[in-house]
Amino acid sequence: MTLTEGRNRQVRRMTAAVGYPTLRLIRIAIGVQKKEKTLNLIIEGLNPGQWRKLDRYELIILRDWGIL
Repeated sequence: MTLTEGRNRQVRRMTAAVGYPTLRLIRIAIGVQKKEKTLNLIIEGLNPGQWRKLDRYELIILRDWGIL
């Protein structure tokens, strides 16, 4: 399931509404959007509290967009 904008407990409410309550929910990417462009920062495999360095491509895009 991909959401472009999330609200508090939105996924849980959506799945419960069709008879499939959410037992476990895992975020695998965080999207950064600017106008019609999107950059997905992959966080799959990171444990809570862990972090990773942005790769060269991610840094270039974020600087280009004026986010960094």
